[in-house]
Amino acid sequence: MKEKIITYIKSFNLKFLLIAFAFCIVLAIINNVRVDSSKSVEWIGSQKVLEKPE
Repeated sequence: MKEKIITYIKSFNLKFLLIAFAFCIVLAIINNVRVDSSKSVEWIGSQKVLEKPE
């Protein structure tokens, strides 16, 4: 079973995965520039912005 999983992971096309990952990052950046902050995509590890206290 373990050998089948390792063989399956090795069969991934690494070049395609890297291109898809880069495309997703570029798409997220374009989305964040285009829309207002309430609809923008949160980055991994980014903190939520809290409203100012009155």
